[in-house]
Formats: sequence, C-alpha cells, structure tokens
Amino acid sequence: MYTKELYITRIKLIALSRIRQIVDSVKERPAEYRKDTREYLEAMYEGISYMRPERLAEVVNTVHESYVEANMDDDGCVADSLMMIALAEYQNELGEENIYDLGWNSWVEDFFRTAIA
Repeated sequence: MYTKELYITRIKLIALSRIRQIVDSVKERPAEYRKDTREYLEAMYEGISYMRPERLAEVVNTVHESYVEANMDDDGCVADSLMMIALAEYQNELGEENIYDLGWNSWVEDFFRTAIA
C-alpha cells in the first residue's frame, strides 16, 4: 500500500503518461480525433503538471474516496477523472461548456474521438 503522498504522485504520473499516449495516438491517426485534441491535451498536461500540491491532493483524494465507496477502486479510473477535471478547468477558462456540462461519463480519450464526438 502506498502512503497518501506516493499515491497522489502515482495518479499524477499515470494521468500524465496517459495524456502522452493519447498525443502519440493523435500523431499516428489524426483522422480519428477532433482537430482541437492536441490543444486540449497540452492544456490538460500543463494543468496537471503545475497543479498546486494541495489542490492535486484534494482532487485525487476526493475522487479516490468516491471510487472506493462505489467499489471501483482503480488507479486508471482515478487518473482518468483527474484528466477530466483538468480538461473541464481549461474549458471553463475558455468560456466553453465543459465536459461535465455536456454530461460526459466515459473515458476522457473517447471525448476526442471523431467517431464518438
């Protein structure tokens, strides 16, 4: 079992790694993704990278606790939720309707796929 600090770092690294994997996928198959995907991914990466430690801890712990309550304790799900929060915060900065306002309830990567979007 991880200490809380190590767990938060683990989730952050999983989220950042997953964002980079999606960026690579966009490079390989750009037609499968919305045109603005790279811009959003870069903003999400930056948002998570520079998130204040207190805010990161609050987000990760809150999300993790809600998944535990739902018997869905999975690091990938927690990291995906962190990515969604970073995306929503960026969309709010742009004055756009955010991913939550749109009622999105699937993996964040699917939000960017042209076949689904």
